[in-house]
Amino acid sequence: MASVLSVLVLSFGFAGVAQAAPAEPAPAAGGQYRLTDLKSSQEAQTTRATMSATTVDPAETIHRGQYAKTGASLRAPSTTIEECAADEWADRSGGFVIDHFNWCHTVVYSTELEVCQIRIFVCVRSQEIGDISWRMTTKGEGWDATQPALDPRYSQISFTTRIHDIQTDNPMLDAMVLQLNLVCDGNGVPCLHQLGDDVEPRTIAEWKHNSDTVFRYQSDPGYGLGVDKVSFFDFHIKSTASYPAANTVADDTGDNGYRCDEATYLQGDRGCVFDRVSELFPMAMDEYQNYRKAALHIYDAMYQPQNTRPVLEGKKVAGDPFADQPRPLHRIYEPYDATIVRDNNNEAVRTCREWWGADYSQGGQFECDEYPFKSTYQGASQSNGHYSARVIDGSDNASGGAVLGGWYESQRILHNDPFYVLLGFTGTGGGGGGGGVIPDSAPTVNAGEDITTDEGAPGTLRGAVHDFEGAPSTRWTYRVTSGRDGMSCTLATPERPVTRITCNDEGTVEVTLTADDGLNTPVSDRATVTVRNAPPSVKINGPDPWQVFKAGAAVNLNAPFTDPGVLDTHTCSVRWDDGGGADTYPAESHTCDRRHTFAHAGMYTISVTVTDDGGASDTATTMIVVYDPEAGFVNADGAFTSAASAWAAKPTAGSMSFHLAGNYYHTDTVTGTAKAYLANTDLRLDAGNKGLEWLVVTPDGKVAARGKATVNGQSGYGFVYYGYDGCTTGRAGQCQAGDDRFRLVIWPLSSGAHPGNETWYDNRPEAGYDVDVTEPQNLTAGAVTIHPVTGP
Repeated sequence: MASVLSVLVLSFGFAGVAQAAPAEPAPAAGGQYRLTDLKSSQEAQTTRATMSATTVDPAETIHRGQYAKTGASLRAPSTTIEECAADEWADRSGGFVIDHFNWCHTVVYSTELEVCQIRIFVCVRSQEIGDISWRMTTKGEGWDATQPALDPRYSQISFTTRIHDIQTDNPMLDAMVLQLNLVCDGNGVPCLHQLGDDVEPRTIAEWKHNSDTVFRYQSDPGYGLGVDKVSFFDFHIKSTASYPAANTVADDTGDNGYRCDEATYLQGDRGCVFDRVSELFPMAMDEYQNYRKAALHIYDAMYQPQNTRPVLEGKKVAGDPFADQPRPLHRIYEPYDATIVRDNNNEAVRTCREWWGADYSQGGQFECDEYPFKSTYQGASQSNGHYSARVIDGSDNASGGAVLGGWYESQRILHNDPFYVLLGFTGTGGGGGGGGVIPDSAPTVNAGEDITTDEGAPGTLRGAVHDFEGAPSTRWTYRVTSGRDGMSCTLATPERPVTRITCNDEGTVEVTLTADDGLNTPVSDRATVTVRNAPPSVKINGPDPWQVFKAGAAVNLNAPFTDPGVLDTHTCSVRWDDGGGADTYPAESHTCDRRHTFAHAGMYTISVTVTDDGGASDTATTMIVVYDPEAGFVNADGAFTSAASAWAAKPTAGSMSFHLAGNYYHTDTVTGTAKAYLANTDLRLDAGNKGLEWLVVTPDGKVAARGKATVNGQSGYGFVYYGYDGCTTGRAGQCQAGDDRFRLVIWPLSSGAHPGNETWYDNRPEAGYDVDVTEPQNLTAGAVTIHPVTGP
């Protein structure tokens, strides 16, 4: 249910009678006034910033201006509206939740007053006659029942809004009316308030005289859910501006929220707080603190886990807001989950006995302190070893527990609420006051684990820097410890603890992360980066796959390659697939270009391999077609048994009959015909007398022919015939051992110029397309016959 809170009849500013609003101005002759849309200083934000533990970096919840005043006290002091206006974090859309009892928001609005000069049904020309801007600052204050209430039956939360820094270049704009509404949505729970829904509007002149207004909402505990009777509310502020004889414009701030509860185990038994924040439990490590050893134990658990027990490699405790991946603690109210609290304590005591002996208490002088606290769901029994137990003075342990319990109550930390632990120093005066000197601690630095990456590939350095007093300057540097001359690296963002490093060659690099707070000696830590050799990558730009050449013509191989290792040298090796050995030579200008001629007709699969000086390599291949008009001609007529799987379009088994006649007749253009027919089906291929594109007749009795044909009377199909002329008549030479064999491949040309992407028919689908590896099928009838070329 949404409602709008009325302004209470409370105001702050100058005493006395409010000055009268300026008289309503008359529009210019024939004109009409108009306000432009409200412009907000936060319009650039594309989403409303809901300051919740799930959407905000926990480190951003550390509002140092507040906690510098807090020290180790149980509740941060109330924020003033002047502090809100000056707070750089308060200008976020939706404002900024400092802690459960303090919320701030500030925004600058502006608009312009225009007058219509020419009207033709609508205004077609207007002129600006003045502009105005103002800042709206709002501070919110939480409440518990130890504080005064307007109505003791209800819980409440209050807001003070100030309109200030008003600037205008035309006194006419003093007559502009500005109305503020604080809009509340209780998600089904009534938002109760004191007066009616309408907030009394004020002119700018009145706001100048009376700048503040107060909103206050109340909550009926009877609507709360669960044992703690919790209700959740959303709110935002609506600003509406209007001008006499003109239009009205409005704008909303981003949403934020609060909750009200009736938890009897918290201070005052009930209250309302701004809950969209990860709360911070402050603990001071000054020498005079009566829980100092407990605080130092937490410090070691967070930042020096190798010095804690139990021993666990890679230990990372929860509750550190500065961690790379922060994980909050979640409070347990013991009566709600006593078993886990007991188990947490028992696990910590077991560790203390294991490391300090069964009599570690020495008559009660010492106690077993644990972190994360036993009163959290991240305690010793729940953390898989990511905790610390230590024997410390019993008085320190008791004092630390008392401070934590008091903070739970005063800050209204409900059962299962998230929070972090903020360690620091408050000074020598005690409790954050007294005017003492605040010691500045040196940063702590961790360069992270050693990493391994490839040359040319970025590797992530996961460093971490912590400093209680603020963010120190950080810088990554590197030093090559093993590698060739010229090896270098690039750091993507050397000023950030987590960055990426990219190196141009294999080797070993020492990286150093340094933090400098400007007061203490800079602190550094180191890690090792091992850079492995990465393989080159080669491709063949030419010749193209299935490109056709005449025997004896030059074939130019164009094979460029890349290598992330810029210092590497390379060797090229080409196999031309014509019976010769590998052609090996040094690469030049990152290419393996070469020229070759093929003496005989055939289909040749060319492979080029480039190898760097570290032994890494890459290979690319392409297949070409070489014809020879004088190598012979072919007549092939016969049949073979076609399996059902051969015809992908309509799987049908049967006898496939084929015909091929091809001859170059001493020219470079092949002439002939090609046909095929699958018995008892409508599968018919016909290339006519002009469909053949090329014919390959090899010296060892292999045949390949390619062309275009119609299938079932439809054009747009490609085909390749493969045949082996078997040496079955006792003759030797231009024939293959064994019987005559044949393979037929058909594909739609719409899928590509070559077979492979979408094959329509293939009786040897597992074989390659090179005539040497095509694996044709034995015939059941007919023959494949190669004839030598005769005559002129």
